[in-house]
Parts: sequence; structure tokens; C-alpha cells
Amino acid sequence: MSDLLAGTKVNALDFPPAVYASDTTQIDNPTNASYVAGTPEVGVTFIAPTSGRVWLIVGGGVGNSTGADRIFLSPEVRETNSSGAVVLAPSVITRGFSGHQGASTFHYASRRTLLSGLIPGKQYYARVMYAVATSDSGASTADIACRDITVAPAT
Repeated sequence: MSDLLAGTKVNALDFPPAVYASDTTQIDNPTNASYVAGTPEVGVTFIAPTSGRVWLIVGGGVGNSTGADRIFLSPEVRETNSSGAVVLAPSVITRGFSGHQGASTFHYASRRTLLSGLIPGKQYYARVMYAVATSDSGASTADIACRDITVAPAT
């Protein structure tokens, strides 16, 4: 991992372009307690910058028509593509966000976190994952209005 100090020449690999993906397909009443990518999958391929650090921004719209169920949105990062080795497993606590229990309308939010330790010049794949915490016997009243992810180089 290298730092770009004053006077350092900046190369293309130092700041590859930021990438973004989103989808507004509404997902109603999912019941998966484990993280899944959903359909369609919302993900991006990116090249790690010279610093080995990127900003991960996961966002979306979540709501709950009735009840106290919650949806968790979180990023997952893998090497090369969606089948590659997991670099960052989804976790609402460290990098994601969740819907409010009993929120009857959609609310929209995002969370930005710094991911470091990537190999400069290597290709990675980041996608939005979601899981549900239901308040009763597996039935779900929580919904997703949209999902999005952004990956941007960081110094």
C-alpha cells in the first residue's frame, strides 16, 4: 500500500474511475435470513487503485408495510467476479444499514465505509446483498424499493 505524497506523479492506476450500479425492481416480503444478492443482482467490477483503498457506498430504499420486520443491506466484495473468493463478507454492523422496525413507508439511506488492503491493479467485484429479520414464523412484511452501490478510489 502506498501513499500519494506531495510532489508524487499521479498515474492512471492511482485513480481508476468510480463505478456505480442501481436497480429499482421492488422486492416484496423476502424471507431470507442469510444474505443473498437478489434478482437482478446489483454489482460492479472495479480495479483497485495504487493505494489499495476504496470507498464503498451501499444505498437503497427499505420499508415495512406492517409489523416489525427489518431488511439489512450490505456490500460484499469478491476477487475478479461474483464467483471469486470473498474479500469482504456482508455485515450490516460494519458496513451496511437496516430499515426501521414498523416503518410503514420507504425510507432511503446509504452508508460509506473505507475498504483497505486491496491489491493495486487487481480486479474486484462488489455487490449489494440483503437479509431479513422477521418477527414471526418466517412471514415477512418488509420490502425493498431500490438498491445501489458505488465504489470510488481512495487515497
